[in-house]
Amino acid sequence: MSLSSRTKFLLQNLKVLGYTNGLKATHLVINEMCIENGYSRHDGSHYYHHLVDVAQVLLNFGIRDEDTIVAAILHDYIEDVPGVTKKFVETMFNKNIAEMVQLLSKKKGINYKKDDKAMNEYLDGIFKNEGACLVKTADRIHNFSSMREDTSIKHKKLQVENTEKYFIPFFKRCRNEYVEYSHFFFFAKTIIEPIMYEMKENIKLTNKYLEVKNG
Repeated sequence: MSLSSRTKFLLQNLKVLGYTNGLKATHLVINEMCIENGYSRHDGSHYYHHLVDVAQVLLNFGIRDEDTIVAAILHDYIEDVPGVTKKFVETMFNKNIAEMVQLLSKKKGINYKKDDKAMNEYLDGIFKNEGACLVKTADRIHNFSSMREDTSIKHKKLQVENTEKYFIPFFKRCRNEYVEYSHFFFFAKTIIEPIMYEMKENIKLTNKYLEVKNG
């Protein structure tokens, strides 16, 4: 399998840092969460590119805890790959990584975008774990940074509402609780808010255009 430059770059970084579990996790998602197995992003790329990018966001910001980086690489593994359990991740890596990945995994059959109680409980669980907070924040940064490529107005609207309602307050809570990484949580807010406001304006303009067109 030919690897993208971003994937090669992460593997190189992990090798230099001596993160054996990081290398193991990256090769795992490359093999399992790829287009050939039905895992792709909205832009048609391998799904594992998202996992690579989330881990790289943390590394770029100077976060060097290997367990947290591994949890970033695996953060969708339990949620999206059938048959994968917390125990399986613990056996392959360690208990701390498995705990973070489990906290980051949403339960099946719940619409978190519309169920306030479920979403708040999900984020409250993550909030108790510093590493899980870092991964979730990096995940939201990457998801939002790539939203411009999404052509679905409905999906964009849901993402904007979801982020404004839940994640901006979540970043503030994390900033106050985990002072060592307060700069990272503040960075997330400053990166995401301008994109969010831009998307709001684009949604308004698109809706006005459709009203005129269908008028």
